[in-house]
Amino acid sequence: MILSTERLTLKMVEANDAPFYFELFNDPDFIKNINDKNLKSVEETHTFLQQKMIPNLCNDGLGFFTVYENERNIPIGVSSLLSREKTDYYDVGYAFLPIGRGKGYAFEATECIMKYTKEVLKQDKIIAFTMPQNQASKRLLTKLGFNYIGLKEIHQGNKDSLFEYIF
Repeated sequence: MILSTERLTLKMVEANDAPFYFELFNDPDFIKNINDKNLKSVEETHTFLQQKMIPNLCNDGLGFFTVYENERNIPIGVSSLLSREKTDYYDVGYAFLPIGRGKGYAFEATECIMKYTKEVLKQDKIIAFTMPQNQASKRLLTKLGFNYIGLKEIHQGNKDSLFEYIF
């Protein structure tokens, strides 16, 4: 599946995206604000994509989308739309390399995912989580119209800031 905006194309993750994801997963801001996947090579990343991320691609249009900048046709980030066991609503997420930050791409890609969630998947609410110290992500979610709900444990032992958007 492919989603698009004026400046971006969002494509479902593929195993051959491993070089990009190796760079993204080893970006210091990704490690600080999301987690350390501890992947030490493109080959390990390829296996991770095949075993962890690609199986999350569901027939119902959920999963991880590699975000490409249209002008240069290069991957700059990832957006996700997931269904988690501990939540009742779809969860939107994002992470961008430094080359894709500060240009409104995360806003644009997330807005695209939100529109898709409402119009195609017919959902009336979407949620997002971010680490409490990730001020940039909190600002982005607020700019998108999300409301802060509070802290919630999604990953074992960690409480993240929960935001919701009601369509």
